Amino acid sequence: MHTRKLRKLGLLEKYHATRTFLGMDACIVTSARYANPENIILTEEVLFPALATLIEKHAALGMCFDGKADSVDVAFVRLSTVELSRIVEFSESCDLQEATERQLCRRFEDTRHDLPLWRVEVLPDNTVILALHHAIADGLSTAAFHCSLLRALQNVSSSSSSSSSVVVPDLPLLPAIEDLTDTSLSLSTVFNTIYQAIAPRWFTKAHYAWSGHPVPTIIALQTHVRMVQLDPADGKRFADTCRAHGATVSSALYILAICVLSRLLAADNTSYKTLSVGTPISLRGAATPTPTPSSALCNHASNYHTYPPLNTEFSWSDAARFAVELKAQKLKAREAFGLMAWVSNHYTGLMRAELGKKRQFGLIFSNLGRIEVNTEGEKGKVQWSMGNMFFAHSDTFAGPALGLNILGDPAGGINICVKWGEESLDAAFVDAFIPMFEKTFHSVLV
Repeated sequence: MHTRKLRKLGLLEKYHATRTFLGMDACIVTSARYANPENIILTEEVLFPALATLIEKHAALGMCFDGKADSVDVAFVRLSTVELSRIVEFSESCDLQEATERQLCRRFEDTRHDLPLWRVEVLPDNTVILALHHAIADGLSTAAFHCSLLRALQNVSSSSSSSSSVVVPDLPLLPAIEDLTDTSLSLSTVFNTIYQAIAPRWFTKAHYAWSGHPVPTIIALQTHVRMVQLDPADGKRFADTCRAHGATVSSALYILAICVLSRLLAADNTSYKTLSVGTPISLRGAATPTPTPSSALCNHASNYHTYPPLNTEFSWSDAARFAVELKAQKLKAREAFGLMAWVSNHYTGLMRAELGKKRQFGLIFSNLGRIEVNTEGEKGKVQWSMGNMFFAHSDTFAGPALGLNILGDPAGGINICVKWGEESLDAAFVDAFIPMFEKTFHSVLV
């Protein structure tokens, strides 16, 4: 049951709620494997008290929607209780890839009654898979959840209650990002947006950009993933090499991905001249009067849309240049919310208009950065640690044809979840992309 209304959904929150309501999106998923010297298994008795402490600290974990998800007045409302037994599943299979695909294809069907906007699946090897509605969480929020869960496991008392029913406290919900920062539009953004909307398509950037297969005409969500792990030694060497060239890990991997896609498209004798690429940008640092903390569960992010030319050769100078571009977007990307305000009452029609059309993005490139964790719990308590982390977003139906979801694992490696939709790309294309990406990565370390 609901207790009271918290606030109306913000522009980006409503966007994701509408997309999920239409069946074009399901959730954002992240996983981490938990370990301890005593080899304690994550059972209800161990996990439920830890999850209860998270619900007691994060307002986003104790709420649902009120009203149709695509309506003007849809709002977040606080639940009176969260029943963990209804949202936590203990599986028998250890197949992380299969479980991730299953979660990415599973929508939040009951978002207006008595279930929260998240769920958990636990594998026998202590891997915890978290699925969050994208309206309440950005990529950094998924890492924040696992870091909070790790602290809770380290510090929870063995005498803590393992009750499935958790009373939701009266916590304030963070404002939407557009209420915390300036989203004014520059004249150049206004003119460019109008031009791209009214110009003949052959005069637009999108016309010449590769973006995978067109959006299907019938809505069906089927996401596939492949998990790639680059070991800690190579991850450190790569980070050191990036710094030496004035680049960042994000900018270098972005250029590397462009290089590999360009080679695959060149082999197909493509007529495209560029790629359409989206890069999520965190706006937490742009929030005022104080930045949004990294530990918060919220969706304070934007997107940087680029059209890099096809280029089969990796270039460190390109990587360094893109690092400068990304830094500038930490404030510039706020303007996306100024544009969203123009169309927020027309999301449903605009999204349905995507059916059968060319995709906006061929690639989404998202890097959460290095996930730093504290493995020291209270003296005398179980010393938990976590690693083998991955994350992905299920926006493959009408979203980007290919997604690279990257994070720096606490153990030091680089973990990449490569994801694509059933009809966004041919599986053979992805099967060719992954080994070429790994080979190119190792070649730039030489």
